[in-house]
Amino acid sequence: MNLRKFFAVKQPCTNCPFLKKNGIELAEGRLESIKQGLFEDDQKVFQCHKTTFSTGGYYDDDHVYHASGKESFCAGAMGWLLLKGQPNVAMRLGHAYGVIDLNKLKAVTKDLIAE
Repeated sequence: MNLRKFFAVKQPCTNCPFLKKNGIELAEGRLESIKQGLFEDDQKVFQCHKTTFSTGGYYDDDHVYHASGKESFCAGAMGWLLLKGQPNVAMRLGHAYGVIDLNKLKAVTKDLIAE
């Protein structure tokens, strides 16, 4: 895995679903499901929506996403995990390898949902 590419998104996109305002509209309950999955599984990541289809990922007929392996971790999701005091395994490894700076990521959390 290319860690630099995986952590290429350094701040939430303008319509990140984790933003307090102007986030992309998801199906009812979807954001809560994403947050619950991230909070409950220290190894789970949420890919930035702007790096999914554009990198070759796709959903099959059963609505299961098949990653291309070129997606980036959503900065909004990482920020939300920081707000919760729960940086996950990927974030801790990225920080240890010097490809993300958790202190810089904290600076963008003011615009994120807190719950």
